[in-house]
Amino acid sequence: MIILGIDPGTAMTGYGIIEFDKKNKKIKAIKYGSIKTSNVDNSSTRLKLIHQEVLAIIKEYKPKILAIESLFFNSNAKSASAVGQAIGVVKLAACLNKLEVFEYPPLKIKMKLVGKGRAEKKEVQSKVRQALRLKKIPRPTHAADALAVAICHWMENQ
Repeated sequence: MIILGIDPGTAMTGYGIIEFDKKNKKIKAIKYGSIKTSNVDNSSTRLKLIHQEVLAIIKEYKPKILAIESLFFNSNAKSASAVGQAIGVVKLAACLNKLEVFEYPPLKIKMKLVGKGRAEKKEVQSKVRQALRLKKIPRPTHAADALAVAICHWMENQ
């Protein structure tokens, strides 16, 4: 089964695609990267680009599940609103393609991968590298975070 993990954001949305084999319970990375938008574009244009890119990824890799990092509430309401909008267009792309959508908060992702909810980013990235048997930590960091979301879903459901 193929899982698409998403680390949402309007400036950069990370994506990571993993495949797991239920028989041998192994996972592997298929593709990862990020969708970058320009800060000279208005928010509608940026959201349209994210939506189109996610649609293209879904069309090419045909995941059955989309796992997305849920909104982390902080003191910056403007930033939280923008991330929420990015989550919305990603979920729309998933819905249009009949994907099951699962949301995971950052603390749960860290807990699943590292064993502690307040783990440092480098610890999570290291666990992503180990779990997928990669030579290097995936870059950019948003891609590593997206892979972490996909791995979290796999761990939650194996």
